[in-house]
Amino acid sequence: MEATPPSKPSADATNTFEHELSELLLAAFGCGAAIEDTWEIASTVSDAPNWRVTIEKVPPENPTYEPTFLEE
Repeated sequence: MEATPPSKPSADATNTFEHELSELLLAAFGCGAAIEDTWEIASTVSDAPNWRVTIEKVPPENPTYEPTFLEE
């Protein structure tokens, strides 16, 4: 089996990343963490890139609850 070059991640690696990121966000949200922000992530390896990640909350299109009742 040949290794996948770093510049072309495999679908499995991308799916795993998306799943783990989703789990992290949902767990942090459930614990009340401040998630919505822009995060700068600096790599400790000189040849690796730094990253900027923006997380934006998107409300559901069809909420199943009345927010005014929850706020009262």
